[in-house]
Amino acid sequence: MRRSLLPTVVLACSLAVPALAAEPAKKLAKAPAKTICVNVKDGSKAVQGTNLVIEPGEKVKDAVAVDGDVIVKKGAVVDNDVAAIRGRVILEPGAKVKGDVVSVGGDVKVPAGAHVDGNATALGGKLQLDRKEDVGGEQVNFSLVFNGDDLVKEFIGKALDEDAGKCHILDDDDDGDKDV
Repeated sequence: MRRSLLPTVVLACSLAVPALAAEPAKKLAKAPAKTICVNVKDGSKAVQGTNLVIEPGEKVKDAVAVDGDVIVKKGAVVDNDVAAIRGRVILEPGAKVKGDVVSVGGDVKVPAGAHVDGNATALGGKLQLDRKEDVGGEQVNFSLVFNGDDLVKEFIGKALDEDAGKCHILDDDDDGDKDV
């Protein structure tokens, strides 16, 4: 049985609440517009600073976008998980995800006819389901709004802004990761 990431993310967000409450509210700096990194070595796709579109008939292992949306088109299949950090996960009717779907700082949209075998989780965004039976696992929607600011989005934004402009690519053949 697969272990859920939700308890870890909720714990991290709850630890950040005191630090965020002590600082005055301010607008988050935007990440660079065109930092793009793609790794398709193991059948997975990952991007930063742009949208990731899984096209009809395409089959990928995992799909991840940072500062962008993951869009799974009709007829596309993701064998494991889909994740968007500061972006949305959008499935079209006829799309299939065999693992979990997670958005941190954005919405998850699962329309009628799309299917998620695992969990569907939106942290700091909205979980939009046309039919609950299209998600095989848990359905979680978590936002923590304080004085009009979503603290989950603030926490993720601060964490990502520290590394803005760099993309970390892990390569199984190398001893470590590379900053691009």
